[in-house]
Amino acid sequence: MELVYVYPAERGRGVEAEIVGILRDRFGTVVQTGREERDAERGDRMDVLVTLEVSNDKVEAALTALRAHPLVIDAAARSFGERV
Repeated sequence: MELVYVYPAERGRGVEAEIVGILRDRFGTVVQTGREERDAERGDRMDVLVTLEVSNDKVEAALTALRAHPLVIDAAARSFGERV
């Protein structure tokens, strides 16, 4: 299943490698399938929206881990819809 998360672009791409590494260590196969920079909802900055593929039985645990990461602004299953 696809998960998406957002982090501040100014933190750099190392955030993505760190997150994928953490999730792989805990949940096995995790694949980053997308990355998009977007204007932030607030302020004059950019956020990065990242899409990951994880196994269906690990979705809730992976979402909890993403939301607990200090640089992750938000995380959701499938998409944020029009909100982000």
